[in-house]
Amino acid sequence: MSKTEVRPPDGERTNIRFLLPDSYRFSLNSLPWSFPLETWPEHGTKFILIKSGLSRHVVRFLESGGHRFAIKETSLEAARNEIGCYERLLQLEIPTLVPIGVVVRNEGLESVNTNVGLQLHQRQVGYVVTELMEKVLPDLFLFRRAFSEVSRKRIWDAVITLFVQMHTRGVYWGDASLNNMLIRFQTETVPELGNRTVLTAVLADAETVEIHPSLSERMKAADVEFFLESMLWTDADLRVSGVVRDHIMTQDDQAYILASYKERYDLDIEMRAFELVTHIDVDKLLGSFNVKGHGQLLLKHINEHKWYISERQGREIPLIEAAEDWYKEVFKPVCRIFSEHGLMEFFPGTTASSLYAEIMEHKYFMSEREQRDVGLLAALEDYSKKFSVHEPMQSTIATILKSLRLFLSGKLGTPQNIYPV
Repeated sequence: MSKTEVRPPDGERTNIRFLLPDSYRFSLNSLPWSFPLETWPEHGTKFILIKSGLSRHVVRFLESGGHRFAIKETSLEAARNEIGCYERLLQLEIPTLVPIGVVVRNEGLESVNTNVGLQLHQRQVGYVVTELMEKVLPDLFLFRRAFSEVSRKRIWDAVITLFVQMHTRGVYWGDASLNNMLIRFQTETVPELGNRTVLTAVLADAETVEIHPSLSERMKAADVEFFLESMLWTDADLRVSGVVRDHIMTQDDQAYILASYKERYDLDIEMRAFELVTHIDVDKLLGSFNVKGHGQLLLKHINEHKWYISERQGREIPLIEAAEDWYKEVFKPVCRIFSEHGLMEFFPGTTASSLYAEIMEHKYFMSEREQRDVGLLAALEDYSKKFSVHEPMQSTIATILKSLRLFLSGKLGTPQNIYPV
């Protein structure tokens, strides 16, 4: 849908312009744009009462024409810039508000003092219109009850993920704080594992966003440092107001955020390098890497697979072709067996790629120690016994090993006896 500048017919609010898709015009046209947003209830508009955080601008929520909107009152220049930023952020696949467009109110000419004397200037108010996002909590309500260390880290993990998503794509925020974020409860599809509920941090104020080809180390550090500083202000405000008694961010939390940001940034770079070489979309097909080095480990296994199938076919197989074959004929069937028999229950929070990589790494260490290739089955059994957070259910492990043995011997379809069992 193209955005158009729509002017009302003559005699109808000629001071109002709509810079948004035609499909939303009907839903928004009847609202009292000629008046300040905070006075709209005086003109028949009912706002939706939604918990919201602090904002420098007037922000209100409403339903009109079957749609639910968030509307912010600001200047025209700021509104246009912010809507444009939201559009670019979505193109970069960064969690942010979904933009609808801008509504403009012309308030007539005003005199402005300049170096050359008084100049007439058109005063214009801009309204940022976005979709009202569901299943989110603003910062103020995250800490109204005592959160455990684990709960706090889930929030910090969501925030860190948002920083990494932005910074690896050249996005500098400039005003990073929980006031400018929403924490969303979201259903995420994890490759080979199914759906799970995760916390996602959403950028909810793009006034200061800058998008560059890449960011300097100083700019990345400035974003994270500003966030940590803003948390000290938020902590103090909440404690003075009586919302919380304990500190919402400790020194340990700050250290965790700094260390985790560095680790996850490097990990994201590793994932993208793996995708560039193999043409495998990690997020969609494998599940994100959890530990630095998993990309190199999987690439090593793909190169081994490349050697095996090249020997079998009597020709040199290109790496991209070998990677596709490895994914279809090895990784996906093995992970399906893991999932079908509940192996993931022993390793909560993991992804298919991370569990596969860790078992393969365990296999390499065992093989090196025993000076022979111990095979996938022995590695899986030993790994499960040593590292499961639960006491392994021997019957479940035995069933998984039986299924893998059938798969690797070729009795479940495509022969896979190229690997030691």
